[in-house]
Amino acid sequence: MPYRLAEMRYIKTYADFLKKNLNPQKKLRVVFDCSNGTAGIILKNLKTKKLKAILINQTPDGNFPAHGPNPLKKSALNDLQSTIKKYKADLGIIFDADGDRVFFADNKGRFINPDAIARLLIWHLKPKKVIIDARTGWQVKQLTADNLQLTTSRVGHFFIKKLMRKINADFAAEYSGHYYFKKFFFADSGILAAIEIINAISKLPYSSADFINLLPQYYRSSEINFKIKNLRESIKKIENYFKSQNTKYKILNTNYLDGLTMEFTSPAGEWWFNLRPSNTEPLLRLNIEAENKKLLDKEIEKLYSLISSFK
Repeated sequence: MPYRLAEMRYIKTYADFLKKNLNPQKKLRVVFDCSNGTAGIILKNLKTKKLKAILINQTPDGNFPAHGPNPLKKSALNDLQSTIKKYKADLGIIFDADGDRVFFADNKGRFINPDAIARLLIWHLKPKKVIIDARTGWQVKQLTADNLQLTTSRVGHFFIKKLMRKINADFAAEYSGHYYFKKFFFADSGILAAIEIINAISKLPYSSADFINLLPQYYRSSEINFKIKNLRESIKKIENYFKSQNTKYKILNTNYLDGLTMEFTSPAGEWWFNLRPSNTEPLLRLNIEAENKKLLDKEIEKLYSLISSFK
């Protein structure tokens, strides 16, 4: 069989496999930004009467002319947001170059926090065993369903997949936009995550924007990276600093699973941070979440100043 025909056969086989999971309960208009990566090759084969798919930047191009391969880079969402508004779409979906990471925007074009996506998938899929990573926030951590078992893992494919198989987990979510499924061989798939979010949105009695507005509201930083020589020594200095500030902060919990996670309460409200060495680069990665924006901004400024002083 000529190479091109074999390639087309494999694409169709994979698309048909994914399509079995696509079952929207009502008609939806969805914009897919493929970021000039590989997702468009599959998505154009996923057709159903209840899904009006609008594909943009769907032609694979290693120069990534639209906005680059990383959906989280500045202005990368512009095409998606403008197309959502142009077509009055119900949902927007954007993939990275190889389609393993996926992010979402609501019908107003607003970026949806990955914690909210994980929460929606848990509601929709009803898994009993769920793995989250050390950066996962309160929107997921505070879920209290009786039959839900949440287990925290170190960040990264290796750790997530290993733990999923060990405890036979049904689903896993990383804050970086990776979503893992037991039915997908304990692996992550951006397209399968997108399909299940479409299914979930179709079950809601209101819009995706309304769903986001109804969730408990917390305030998060984006992931902040620091180029530091002595990563673990810097983490220890941060821990010692906050332990020395016991008149200002009450430490609720300290965890060393992946770097350092500390949770606090103070007169200004509750907050937490995770500070961990990158698995792939010589960087410290910082994530912070707080009950209000004033507290978030204050603690970001403090931690930024402290960590930067270690360079």
